[in-house]
Amino acid sequence: MWRIATMADRNEIIMIGPKNKTALRESFGSWLFLSPALIAVLLFLILPAGYVAYISLFQSTIVNPTNRYIGLANYGSLLRSASFGNAMIHTIVFAIGVTIVVVSMGLALAVQLDKNLRGTRAFRVIFFLPYVFPLVSSGLAFMWLLQPQYGLLDSLLTRLGLPAVNWLGNVHTALLMVIAVTIWEYLGFYMLIFLGGLQAVDVNIKEAAAVDGATNRTIFWRVVIPSISPSLFFALVISVVQAFQAFDQIYIMTQGGPVTATTTLTYYIYTQGFQFFNMGKASAVAVLLLILLTGLTFLQFLLGKKWVVIDN
Repeated sequence: MWRIATMADRNEIIMIGPKNKTALRESFGSWLFLSPALIAVLLFLILPAGYVAYISLFQSTIVNPTNRYIGLANYGSLLRSASFGNAMIHTIVFAIGVTIVVVSMGLALAVQLDKNLRGTRAFRVIFFLPYVFPLVSSGLAFMWLLQPQYGLLDSLLTRLGLPAVNWLGNVHTALLMVIAVTIWEYLGFYMLIFLGGLQAVDVNIKEAAAVDGATNRTIFWRVVIPSISPSLFFALVISVVQAFQAFDQIYIMTQGGPVTATTTLTYYIYTQGFQFFNMGKASAVAVLLLILLTGLTFLQFLLGKKWVVIDN
């Protein structure tokens, strides 16, 4: 059926047409400005990740990355490997230890340094300084402190009449020492995140709660914690990702030893790829680590919807 265009239709066309063209130009301009970042993400993240996933399907070496197609055999070999299982356990222990301490101690330090007391600015700088140092430098410094023959810590133990301990050579203490160095390195960063969140809390809300008879503990848990929940969420996500990706301090301090006591997934990737030259298996571990981190991050975002308070 033919439809006769009315004046209203024509007016509508005249009004809508320019708006669509303007919106199209604005959209094109937005994508044009975003294109450098998108190209960088494509070239340096998406394409390398895809290539690693591709290499994991081959029995490959550094010289010949696509030597022989074996499908998912590398993944099956990893799931049956005791060394891979130990590396996974060490990674989980490392991540849990680092995350719990840096988040809890970072928040505790931020609460104390949020007070208007003399010297708080100096202490903020002191606690943040380790984060500025490269992890390589921090690892070397702690290796000197923990040396069993002439290290500062064992020298103090000897003067106190206690036996010296080979902190980095003992399977029971090596991972704890690497965790301690990582905590020392990152603590100031998370303190600063929480400090920014605390200083953004509305003072009027805390004063109103105090007038209503709320104690300091109640104000902290019912007012302050919900107010800084976005900072807490950010700290949890970043700390887990950083802990799972830790490599420098392990390589410098223990090189995965003694035996394999400090071998995490990232160091396991290094040994498979650059010591045993098994690039296919190293790529498979990298893919599994990526899947694990993606799953954990998605789970954190899913659970975060239930407790993170977003102030609109």
